[in-house]
Amino acid sequence: MMSENDTADGTATTAPFADEAVQPSGEKPITFKISDKVVVASDPSSPEAEAIAALRTHLLSHHVDRGRRGLAVCSPSGGSGTTFVSVNLAVSLARAGIKTLLIDANLREPSLHRMIVPSRDMPSLKDALIDSDTEYGSVIQENVLPNLSLIYSGGKSSHAQELLSGARFKTLLDLCMREFGVTIVDTPASNTNADGRRIASVVRHAIIVARKDWTYVADVNTLIDELRSDKVNVVGTVYNEY
Repeated sequence: MMSENDTADGTATTAPFADEAVQPSGEKPITFKISDKVVVASDPSSPEAEAIAALRTHLLSHHVDRGRRGLAVCSPSGGSGTTFVSVNLAVSLARAGIKTLLIDANLREPSLHRMIVPSRDMPSLKDALIDSDTEYGSVIQENVLPNLSLIYSGGKSSHAQELLSGARFKTLLDLCMREFGVTIVDTPASNTNADGRRIASVVRHAIIVARKDWTYVADVNTLIDELRSDKVNVVGTVYNEY
C-alpha cells in the first residue's frame, strides 16, 4: 500500500514507438509521487476503491474482453471527477495485470500531474501534437507503476481544439490502442468546449462521469446523445459521490 509520501520509481527509457529513446545525458531518472487520492493504492479497502474495483470488473467483462482497447472518460460539467475516475481506474486495471496507458488529454485544466506527481518536466502530449519532430514514444512514461504508463498533458493550451483535431492526435491514439491492452483518456468537461467529443470520437468508446448533487441528469442525457451522434459507443455512466 502506498501513501502520499511514498514514491514509485520510473524512467523515460525505451519507448514503444521510437527506434531509440535515450535518457538525456546527466539528467536524473524521473520519479513519481502517488497522491493519497489514488485510493486504489492508498486505501484499497475504502468504499471508493471498492467502487472502482466494481467498475474495473464491469469493464473487463463488457469492454476489454471484447477486444475494445480504448476508453474516453467524459463528463458534462467540470468538477464531476473525471480525473479521479480515470487515474484510479487505470491503476486498478494495471493491478489486475492489464498493460494500461493513461493519457491526460485535458489541455484546458489538466490535473493528472497532481495525482501522480513527476519529479520534473518531461515530453508531453502537447509537445507531440505541436512539434512534428517529437517522437510519439518519447512522451510515454513507461511503468510508472507495474503495467501502468502515462502521458502527461504538458499544461494548458490556448489552441487545444486545433491540436486535438489534428492528424497527429489520431495517429498517436491509434498507436497507443494497438500497443497497450487498455488506453484510458481523461477529457475536459463538455459544457465549455468540444474537446471531449473529439477525443471520444477518436477513441470510439466512452464512459460518462456524473457527480452527486452536482451534475444535471439532462446534461448527462444531452452528452450521451451528442456522443452517439458522433458514433461513439457509450458503455456506461459512473455516479461519483466523492
